[in-house]
Amino acid sequence: SPLQAPDTYLDRVGAAVTDPKRRIYAAMVIAQDDAIGRIMEALGALKLEENTLVCFISDNGGPVGERSNGSSNGTLRAGKGTVYEGGIRVPFVLRWKGALPGGTDYTQPVISLDLARTALAVAGGKEAEGRPMDGVNLIPFLKGGDSAAPHDALFWRHGGGASFAVRSGSMK
Repeated sequence: SPLQAPDTYLDRVGAAVTDPKRRIYAAMVIAQDDAIGRIMEALGALKLEENTLVCFISDNGGPVGERSNGSSNGTLRAGKGTVYEGGIRVPFVLRWKGALPGGTDYTQPVISLDLARTALAVAGGKEAEGRPMDGVNLIPFLKGGDSAAPHDALFWRHGGGASFAVRSGSMK
């Protein structure tokens, strides 16, 4: 904070986005997309695409109301700092060209805690003895080898325990 974007990215947003905050936010998303594209190009040039698990996840939904930064949670209720869908339902993208099928949507709920377990498994590592990790290795689920949901339930809390949420199956 504050949100900032170079004029070159603001120009790419065009005149269609008139809200100043939304315009800067859109320019920042374009800049991020360009940067991720450069990383993906470098992986391709180094012939590492098929052996590299790329993970992209947002930390939370966008702020709403007076705190809004121009982001949008669409039709999801509330936003950043809440346990409603607009605060906890976020983009989560994995790409591992040599191992995961491309162009698929996985619709079971997962959580950011799964990333550490998944990366550890991909790297051939194991948990430290006596220090169990939260999360699950998502690779068997994403490859179709395990058709069950990765989690029976997911749990969130916010504000030092002022708000809680549980998702069990399709119920939240």
